[in-house]
Amino acid sequence: IEALRKAVKDDWYFQMFFDDLPLWGFIGKVEKTLLSKGAQEYKYYLFTHIHFEIHYNGDYIIEINVSTDPAQAADISEDKLKDQSSLQVEFTYSVKWSSIGTPFEKRLQRYEKFPKNPVHLEIHWFSIINSCVTVLLLTGFLATILMRVLKNDFVKYTREDDVSSAGIVEEEESGWKFVHGDVFRFPPQKNLFCALLGTGTQLLWLTMFIFLLSQVNVFYPYNRGALY
Repeated sequence: IEALRKAVKDDWYFQMFFDDLPLWGFIGKVEKTLLSKGAQEYKYYLFTHIHFEIHYNGDYIIEINVSTDPAQAADISEDKLKDQSSLQVEFTYSVKWSSIGTPFEKRLQRYEKFPKNPVHLEIHWFSIINSCVTVLLLTGFLATILMRVLKNDFVKYTREDDVSSAGIVEEEESGWKFVHGDVFRFPPQKNLFCALLGTGTQLLWLTMFIFLLSQVNVFYPYNRGALY
């Protein structure tokens, strides 16, 4: 009972699938009552009746809606239950069928435009701040390292005329400076190299890998691609 009361308080909802069409509904409601001297009392109710409204076109299910009746609810508040560990509740449901002219090919359009999922979006501020701070720190470290490494080169290139006029012999290039000669050098069989590392090949291998996972029953179809 305590778990159900907490679920109602946190606006939990149930999720079902009928002919691959999703439907959602809240499991209960919370009512706030104002008492004397500004005190507040909360009542927790568990919905006991669910109504399904199904629209069909020929032999195909086109649309399904679910609703709950607030008048048919069980009071699961703490002050109403003597035994907090058990409660006898009778659940009922009703179904209404109606014909509709929407073709089967367009039955998912309403989910794309107006999703019915009653999910409360929560902004993870800690993750956002953590990511921003990490990016700023890495950018600062990278800029500091590059400035230290390239500072001598900047000074040498800006003062090239002064160095040549003073008769100072320039130092030979060493380390990473040798890499600039290989940057614009084509690798052997560049066409095959580009094809193997191209986006199309990566998508092909990814598609084959996903099909392989689906064949070994790794994906749960009603969880929209999530793993078990």
